[in-house]
Amino acid sequence: MNEVALVSGSETLTGRKLIEKLLARGSQVIAPVAGTATKANETSRDNLCVLTWNRSSWFSTKAVVREALRRYGRIDSGWILHQAPPLFRNFSEVGSNDIETVLEQSIKGSIALVRELLPLLEGSGGFLGMVLPHQSGTLPGPLDSLAHGAFTGFSTSLIREVKLDLWACAFISKSTNADDFATKIIELGSSKPMKLKGRWYKYADNRRFFGGSSILDTPD
Repeated sequence: MNEVALVSGSETLTGRKLIEKLLARGSQVIAPVAGTATKANETSRDNLCVLTWNRSSWFSTKAVVREALRRYGRIDSGWILHQAPPLFRNFSEVGSNDIETVLEQSIKGSIALVRELLPLLEGSGGFLGMVLPHQSGTLPGPLDSLAHGAFTGFSTSLIREVKLDLWACAFISKSTNADDFATKIIELGSSKPMKLKGRWYKYADNRRFFGGSSILDTPD
């Protein structure tokens, strides 16, 4: 069987591009999408399994991974994409439900999914890629900064901490070209250059893979 890859963040342009290109390579892809009832979506087909995923639920996250294993028997790689929260008004006007949404979905969801995937990927010597897609140039609000900082800080520590047999790294895009970004990071995930293991790769237009400061210890 070809590689089995789980890709979160299919609601983002980068997520959709990743899925599209992995399928074109012959990979089997599991795509969790936002929802409240955990189940297989009707659009699922042999090489693409779309699963409804409640990002704020530990149980739903476990169910997504369990269903992926039921269908394919294993997961070889995980692509965890940061999903920025919706734009909010001034923080002084933000309600408690808005704050809970950011904490539960933009932060908790990624952490829960990684927690479920790690034992599987470590046991098989798989690949884990933490992905920070390009964000617009608008000034981020406090909650957006909270979610962004949580993802980058968690990812930086995680990719250094994982067991040696798991190849983990993180990617950040400074370009609006999601198509090329997806192509580049899939190539890096496949080739697994030692220089990148446990580190960040910063993608920008017209930059060579390993030129300048493309590979960093932090995303900054």
